[in-house]
Amino acid sequence: MKCLVFILMAGCANRARMSGVVLDDQMYFDRMVPVEVTNAPNARTWVKLNKKQLKHVKPGDKVVFYVKTARVEYEAK
Repeated sequence: MKCLVFILMAGCANRARMSGVVLDDQMYFDRMVPVEVTNAPNARTWVKLNKKQLKHVKPGDKVVFYVKTARVEYEAK
């Protein structure tokens, strides 16, 4: 049981949490919708939604998604 926390943390170590706002409710290719990223300035991306999410999505909805990170480098101060 003690190792469970470390296993869960290891699974999230190479993922970054991003949030954004859906720009358009129209699905484009392969269930992808355009999203404006709120925690990155002037950034837009495409997010893949499942069928249930696509039924209820409308412009202006907030979404949270995770991106895989290959390597994270911090700025030296």
